[in-house]
Amino acid sequence: MALFPWLCAATARPPKAAGETMVFTSFHGNGDGLHLSVSTDGGHRWRDLDRVFLTPEVGGRLLRDPHILRGPDGVYRMVWTTGWKDKGIGYASSRDLIHWSAQRYIPVMEGVPGTNNAWAPETVYDPASRAYVITWSSDVDGRFPATRRSGQMNNRTYYVTTKDFATFSTPGVLIDPGFDHIDTTILRVGSRYVAVFKEGDNQERGRWGPIQWAVADRVLGPYRLMPKPLVTGERAEGPTLVTDGDRTRLYVDYYANGRYGAFETRDWRTWRDVSDAVRLVKGQRHGTVLTIPSHVAKALEEAH
Repeated sequence: MALFPWLCAATARPPKAAGETMVFTSFHGNGDGLHLSVSTDGGHRWRDLDRVFLTPEVGGRLLRDPHILRGPDGVYRMVWTTGWKDKGIGYASSRDLIHWSAQRYIPVMEGVPGTNNAWAPETVYDPASRAYVITWSSDVDGRFPATRRSGQMNNRTYYVTTKDFATFSTPGVLIDPGFDHIDTTILRVGSRYVAVFKEGDNQERGRWGPIQWAVADRVLGPYRLMPKPLVTGERAEGPTLVTDGDRTRLYVDYYANGRYGAFETRDWRTWRDVSDAVRLVKGQRHGTVLTIPSHVAKALEEAH
């Protein structure tokens, strides 16, 4: 018996349609640029396209945690972390993932006093408002004092909305589960939204935060924290989700070990470690997965 029947019913769908390819975005090292790998078997075996598709030029001139969303207009929009202490994020767009617009620095938290960072942005499209929602994690001095701890940051998930990536709403808190967390990713599952995120580590005490999740009826919440984490006891971050037939696969970056892990579920209650059955690209770091037409993937492979 499924713990969340609506999740199981919503994720039970046919395998990936013919003519589609999965793409995994990532970075290498400390943030050298956009790397891409591809999979044609539902995300089990990945092949590196072996080049940097975009080199960072804005903010702190890093490109970490790249997230790409293909909008209803067919445009690919990428956001990324530009620096450890930047108060904004990077943005560029493309129609083929090869040729990119001029990079822009979006100062999402520059106007918020006490902001220390803006990490791991992602974008999700809200069909109800026909707007894009950009999320990221920030630690802001003076906020959430009850969870301020020595040796640990105090991040929450913030957001802005935009329809044109030129004007943006005032930043606000999207998710406050009562603890420090980073790397939020949001997946629409049926009529609801699932947010998966990494609870913060306390490295001074050797405490490694679990991968947690929360559920909402709308993109903008409110999100309800689920009682049981998805992954515990692991030095894992950068979660991203993929639907493969009736299974949901969770990829995580074992950042201290230089490798990726993978877990699968059919009911969102029991997760099976399938890391040994998944072959990701050596050296890749925190990224996300999207599905693209195979003709776009072919052009990517032929690009030099």
